[in-house]
Amino acid sequence: MAVTENTFTQQSGDPNTRPFTFEYLKQSDVKVTVAGSAKTEGTGSDQWQFANATTVQFNTTPANGSFIRIYRETADTNLSATFYAGSAIKSQDLNDNFTQNLYVTQEVRDDSALALTNSREHDGDGTYTTAISKANTAVNTANAADAIADNAKLATDRLVATTSNNGATWTLAGNNTNASTDPKGVGYAVTQAEAAVASAATANNTAGNAVSTANAADTIADNAKLATDRLVATTSNNGTSWTLAGNNTNASTDPKGVGYAVTQSEAAVASAATANTTAGNAVTTANSATSTANAATTTANTASTNASAAVTTANSASATATASANTVANSAIYQVVANYAALPALNSVDNGKFYQISDSTSIENSFSAITGEPTGFTGHSGLSVKLKSNTTASPKVWEWQEYYANDPETRYRKKLIVENLHTIDENYTIGTNNNASSVGPVAVGANKTLTIPANSLYLVH
Repeated sequence: MAVTENTFTQQSGDPNTRPFTFEYLKQSDVKVTVAGSAKTEGTGSDQWQFANATTVQFNTTPANGSFIRIYRETADTNLSATFYAGSAIKSQDLNDNFTQNLYVTQEVRDDSALALTNSREHDGDGTYTTAISKANTAVNTANAADAIADNAKLATDRLVATTSNNGATWTLAGNNTNASTDPKGVGYAVTQAEAAVASAATANNTAGNAVSTANAADTIADNAKLATDRLVATTSNNGTSWTLAGNNTNASTDPKGVGYAVTQSEAAVASAATANTTAGNAVTTANSATSTANAATTTANTASTNASAAVTTANSASATATASANTVANSAIYQVVANYAALPALNSVDNGKFYQISDSTSIENSFSAITGEPTGFTGHSGLSVKLKSNTTASPKVWEWQEYYANDPETRYRKKLIVENLHTIDENYTIGTNNNASSVGPVAVGANKTLTIPANSLYLVH
């Protein structure tokens, strides 16, 4: 994985300079944080400067124990270079554009990896549990705790007895009021009390040991009352906390009635609150991780779009360069040969090939496979002729394109004497079929000749 950042922890005696090892396009792409706070480049006491191309120098040495992070954040708003139609394309500009996209992609990949790491927990067995899984587990735990609380509440409801006739009879409040299956709390105590009252009434009506029986019944009733008292819970803060009423309120020895239910209920509510808090934190972390991952994905997609645009630009540039190369090639399509005898046979030439004959002497008499030749044209060593092959014609022919003088000066004027009062001091002959002229009086030196061939013209001013 490419290096996009370097981190350090400032220790006592450390210098105020820190080197970094990653590459960058522009100095403005290099960022620095100290103890999580971003620092800007400049000359201020809380800023930093480049000591050299790969070293950061702090204007004030960071505090001992500060965590220092030097990282690259390549600008991705615009491409480094923009190309326009018809402009020159430099390889450095293309390389900078691709390097910019590479750096942005590397930074996005690192940010995505960090987001993924922050959103999961290693289980120690080589697997990871994501924050979403942790949140779901916490929610399940909270739901289970809530169910326990509901059950505890139901247990509390059905174990609180009420009376509407001054204690003559008692009724369990809530649902599922089955005394045979409910725990032996209030319901059991009420049942025992009612049985004791019934026994007392029977004792009062029985002769002999009626008083003893009544006393025994009274004792049973007192015990039942005590049991009832100590197993009825009260609250003074709208249910935030509960207290067992009566004496001997020892939850470890008392029957598991109201006290036990209240204790369990409060523990369940506390567990539910903790679970809900944990679930909330987990959901927040998961949402944050998801947002970070989505942002990283958006940045990656932007980088991918920029890369595609760069590829499109490069392809367009390549096509332009190819078209330019083809244009240059098409402008130099004539193959030069010395004379018409050096032309290849038409049977061996592809259709549409162009040839230039540098010496066209006698081409009008000796070369019949030409069409379009100007009337009266006479070949000459100083005239070049351009031809194009037409192998689709029957018979195959060379098509005349144009002709021109190789050197107009030597073709149409042999010599021009431009000096005034010039004396010809060497034998001189004007070329056949050429003219000559001079400027000013010209003298022919002693024993020197000036030969003017037939059909030539020499003008002396």
